[in-house]
Amino acid sequence: MLSRVYLKGIYKAAAVMLMALTGAAFASALDLPTKKVKGVEYYYYKVKKGESLYGISKNLGMTVDEIVAANPFAANDIRKGDILLFPKVEEPAEEVVVEEVEAVPADTAEVEEMPKNPAIAVLLPFGLDNAEPSRANKVALEVYKGMLVAADSLADRSGRVDIIARDIDGLSAGRVADMVEADSAVARAAVIFTPGDEAVLAAVARKAAEGGNYVFNALCIPDTLYASVPMLLQANAPQHVMYEKAVDALLTDFAGFTPVILRSRTGRNEKESFVNYLVERCRAAGVEPRFIEYENNLVTADFDVLPVDGAQKYVVVPSSGSKAEFNKFAYALHSYRERLKGRAAEALDTAAENGETTADCAVMEVFGYPDWTAFRGDALDMLHRLNATVYSRFFDDFTGFSSRGVASSFRRWFGAEPMESVPSYALVGYDAATWLIKNLRVNEGVFNPTYPSTSEGVQSSFDFRSAGEDAGYYNTDVYIISFREGGRTAVRVL
Repeated sequence: MLSRVYLKGIYKAAAVMLMALTGAAFASALDLPTKKVKGVEYYYYKVKKGESLYGISKNLGMTVDEIVAANPFAANDIRKGDILLFPKVEEPAEEVVVEEVEAVPADTAEVEEMPKNPAIAVLLPFGLDNAEPSRANKVALEVYKGMLVAADSLADRSGRVDIIARDIDGLSAGRVADMVEADSAVARAAVIFTPGDEAVLAAVARKAAEGGNYVFNALCIPDTLYASVPMLLQANAPQHVMYEKAVDALLTDFAGFTPVILRSRTGRNEKESFVNYLVERCRAAGVEPRFIEYENNLVTADFDVLPVDGAQKYVVVPSSGSKAEFNKFAYALHSYRERLKGRAAEALDTAAENGETTADCAVMEVFGYPDWTAFRGDALDMLHRLNATVYSRFFDDFTGFSSRGVASSFRRWFGAEPMESVPSYALVGYDAATWLIKNLRVNEGVFNPTYPSTSEGVQSSFDFRSAGEDAGYYNTDVYIISFREGGRTAVRVL
């Protein structure tokens, strides 16, 4: 099977990956000696004293990016005696195909007939004609780069899947929707990956449903279109699913605890809808929450309304997830928790003196929001010191093995770090493409949104459920993340 990539003019950074996936076909024109490495024939070049990548690229008639694509170590430095290898094989046996598609308006597109392999169509605003790419263009490219890294990581497995890309920058929602029907390459795709624009998503989803194409929405997070449009997959868990699973986790993990709602009289309380749902569930379970209101900044004295003379258990839930509001209550909350821990230690010492092994001690825990997963620096350190638990649609353990592995591949192919964002757009593309490719392979080219039933990615986990007859599908997976003291993090998917 062939792995060929031809996305015209997408950006120089992507060209590095594209050339690497073609197996460095340029090598066939090099006037260099050859050698075999593990049975594969390569052209090779031995670096001479004082030579630079730029100078070598001019001598060989190549670009620096092409050299680095075939020899990733050269991105850091080259020295005298280093061997640069260039595969002589022009069409290596790989499994994922990304076909060339030029960014042209839908009503003037003339697309060659494509082979009938299972395919994923990527419709994103790459902005190929823009002298200076917009943020939307950069995000689109970042997602696509992540998809290419995923395709490369799966390239040695059986089952060919084509990835077809279209630049829809500047096109109206109607013209993009027309592309689904008029562009034969897109029309044959089993799944269409769409942008975060709500109008484009709606137009594409309705047109795709008519033609029998599934639409995968990973970029329009709060969208509810899946409830009324068949074959639309909402990759981000809807709010009602998040709330239900978050409160399930809170009531289970903190059984016997009394929720304490923190509310600012002067600041943001944008999480009131979650708080109201939590209060309703608690009261239905026979638990009456307590409420603490504070002016400007929380102080430890605000907690004096809580009885702490026995074995009381409290779980604090703020009514805001913003970092600004977090900074207004976090330090007082941490100070009060430390005070309770000190009292508990004293009570245990007293109990030990009396020959007892336990003592009644009040405790306080913290439960919060997806917004907190974006915290870095002092705010992240405070989450660990608070022993906080949060719920979220995403979780990128950027220090973990899987995340570091993807980042390493990303750097190798594109010569730069992934864009910093929460969620990571590179991982949005990586996780989506990994799941879509595996799904098409396991189902022999026919996409099935509910089989396999679950797929846990690096940043996102997928478990789709039907929203009902004549409706689409929504992801039900929610992360429960526990920040533990000492910098440790525990994560589970519900």
